[in-house]
Amino acid sequence: MSQEKKISVRETVYKKNDDLAEEIRKNMKNKGKLFFNIMGSIGAGKTLLLENLAVKLSTHYRVFVINGDIATTIDADRIAKHGVKTVQINTGGGCHLNANLIAKELEKINIDDFDIFFTENVGNLICPAAWDVGAQMNIVVVSITEGEYVVKKHPIIFKDAEIAIINKCDLDGLGFDSQVLEEDASKIKSGMKVICTSAKTGQGIDDFIEALGIEIPRDE
Repeated sequence: MSQEKKISVRETVYKKNDDLAEEIRKNMKNKGKLFFNIMGSIGAGKTLLLENLAVKLSTHYRVFVINGDIATTIDADRIAKHGVKTVQINTGGGCHLNANLIAKELEKINIDDFDIFFTENVGNLICPAAWDVGAQMNIVVVSITEGEYVVKKHPIIFKDAEIAIINKCDLDGLGFDSQVLEEDASKIKSGMKVICTSAKTGQGIDDFIEALGIEIPRDE
């Protein structure tokens, strides 16, 4: 296959994905639903962050989580323990979720039965950045255990995100300050919300929810 044909095929695949993603996004908006895509490395703390969100949100909202991974149902099982409806997509080696995979799962449920949707994308900082899944907002999660250059080395995924989460901030003192990562993320995309969290202690979770634009009703 010539280089020109390879480029053409790739462009066609991306175009079909983007068109389907936009269809998902419009459908969610028309139905008044919120849909968030969480991306990040393996071990950054995505699942534990979602567990925190599940605990906080599920008492007020009907939450649906799509977990993406190469194998196992470990992540979905962890979320489900909190009473949240989940489904696990095993990509069988694929390094990202895409709009087609999301659409297939959404077709299996009644969207009107839920208020808020999350995807936990496959764990890496490269592939997910190139594939629109139809979410209204992208969130990228990194942790301070990934090193002081993790943000600088992966600028593309941060450019596609509306929120950057610097996780495991309870471990400050590993040789550099989490503020370094916060500043790096802010420089990549002007106006992006950057939040320092600890999924382990609960630090910053309320700020994360606020950044998502979700209001938690006060108990009367």
